[in-house]
Amino acid sequence: MSGTRISKTKVGKAGKALTSPLSSSQERTDALAIVNYWREIHAEALQRALGDIEGLGSVGSDVLVAGRIKKLSTIVDKLERPSTPSDLQTMYDIAGCRLVVPDMRALDRVYDGLSALAAFDLAKTSRHDYISHPRSSGYRGKHVILRYDDLECGHRLFVEVQLRTELQHAWATAVEMHDVAVKTRLKFNEIDNPAGRFFRKAALLIAQIEQRGEVDTRAIRSLSEGRLELSAAVGAVDALEAACDAVCLLSDDLSGCASDYYLVDFVAEEQTLELTRLDSMDALATYFEAEGADNDGGRDLVLTRGASYERLAKLYPNYFGDISNFVGLVKRHLDAFA
Repeated sequence: MSGTRISKTKVGKAGKALTSPLSSSQERTDALAIVNYWREIHAEALQRALGDIEGLGSVGSDVLVAGRIKKLSTIVDKLERPSTPSDLQTMYDIAGCRLVVPDMRALDRVYDGLSALAAFDLAKTSRHDYISHPRSSGYRGKHVILRYDDLECGHRLFVEVQLRTELQHAWATAVEMHDVAVKTRLKFNEIDNPAGRFFRKAALLIAQIEQRGEVDTRAIRSLSEGRLELSAAVGAVDALEAACDAVCLLSDDLSGCASDYYLVDFVAEEQTLELTRLDSMDALATYFEAEGADNDGGRDLVLTRGASYERLAKLYPNYFGDISNFVGLVKRHLDAFA
């Protein structure tokens, strides 16, 4: 279907059909084909974005860069959220890049470089400054939206670039790992619980360290309105450490370069991680096939490009079982959660 141009109207209808309980089996099958077409053509926009980013003088060897096509399960989850309704044809993060920088100074430097790109979309980007305006969960970072109007597919497509410091990234991946290990949904703002309040405090702790260089325990404690979260902090750390210790890496072919695609296949129940290096010709087909074979939803599949194995481990530490920097930071400042 990739050689056929499908209108955005049909893409939007396919997104609705895929998530509607009233859709027939055939309607779901037809809708899935269109949704996967939409994901597939975003690979061209992702390729362009990675090329633009890699050409920036502000993106040096201290910046980790990777790109991915949004998982089908995450697209469906986003379409089904009642609090934040979304349409598939206007979803700006089907293709996404992740940039992890050492600190706030480097983040500002890279952001300035991204803002000078011809593809930089100021109007959409201005809504996504989660450092000046953190999300209710505590998430911080800056997201840049790149727009490409001259693609071979004939559509105007967008790429979301997530820009985070190492500590902001450590917090975000700790949230993802906690969600998998404890079956929470903190990443999707279901945060009115002890774990959610703990991670909000941890996010403020990181912001204080990065922006002021010192910790204000009184301000951190005030986030819970008198409720003590020390037990939640200890419980979260214990769960994260147990999850890290259990990860088993299955792959044996790990020699690759930054231009390779990797299929990340993480099975939470078994705590196994398998990496498969793919060439660009069959990467998307293999990715979609693996998703289709995941009948019980037990596999966490990510197709990513633009990172060697070593950088992949730093960009996705939740899969590799290494968030020691976040755990160590919390342990050093446990008094802030008391």
